[in-house]
Amino acid sequence: MVTEEYSGFLHGRLYYETFVHYDGDVVEAAHFDTGGPIYLHKYRFADGLMRSAEMVARRGSGRESYAYTDGRISRVEIEHDGRATSVLTAEPDDGGLVRVVEVTGRRSEVRYERPPAGFDLDVACRTIEDACLTLIPDAVAGLVMDGPAARVALSYFRSDALSFEVHAATEDELVALAATDARAAWSPAEFEAGTDVNLDDSASVRLVRQELALLNADDVDAAAGSEVGRRLLCAVAARLNLRDWSDTLPVAGDFVVYPVDLELVDLERNLADCLPPDRFARLRKSGLL
Repeated sequence: MVTEEYSGFLHGRLYYETFVHYDGDVVEAAHFDTGGPIYLHKYRFADGLMRSAEMVARRGSGRESYAYTDGRISRVEIEHDGRATSVLTAEPDDGGLVRVVEVTGRRSEVRYERPPAGFDLDVACRTIEDACLTLIPDAVAGLVMDGPAARVALSYFRSDALSFEVHAATEDELVALAATDARAAWSPAEFEAGTDVNLDDSASVRLVRQELALLNADDVDAAAGSEVGRRLLCAVAARLNLRDWSDTLPVAGDFVVYPVDLELVDLERNLADCLPPDRFARLRKSGLL
């Protein structure tokens, strides 16, 4: 089978070609672009189950082998260029998959764990939200600044809002940044003061991160898990904006706490979610957005 992909709807040039060859229990897939081969994969099957995958690409190669118990995958051995050999072990029971554990050398890490009976993602997220109300002010209190803080930003990658840093800026910093670009004054990457915020690496936090990642995997277009994480940080920021910060650090009169992704894609909707409507309207009217 050959699949051809073109760069335009009409009269476009050939951009990708993929060749797939079936020969009994062996399947080969070769993928090319205009620069030549991108990858060559070879899959071996037995009794209808894939037993191994050999992969060669422009930037490396690897091999995975698969073992099954009662027709369900139970072990994956992984050998990839540039990384230590690892083994994934799946532990099932009558109710399905219980956990997946990865062992690399002497290090063992749980990659998946089935939530306990009665687990409620919304309740678990609220617990993390409550914890952030202490963790974030504690992190901000340790920042060294040249004047009262005007903004505190919770900066995150859009794919994982629960791994975030805290950054703060003074009014003088914001004026200097806004002179170049109004949006730069909202960019935590431009702020001088910043630090990590380490959520407790407990089983409950790991479980929430896992479930949000699975939501993303199940709903790639909507990125449901990322949206839950974004809303969680907005709820945290909304509560922090009601807090008395006088016992933490000096703040400016128009002090604001807000979450934002590093690319500023979520900036306006985050501000709308964490600020009172009248204050958000004043920001827009003032031209600060």
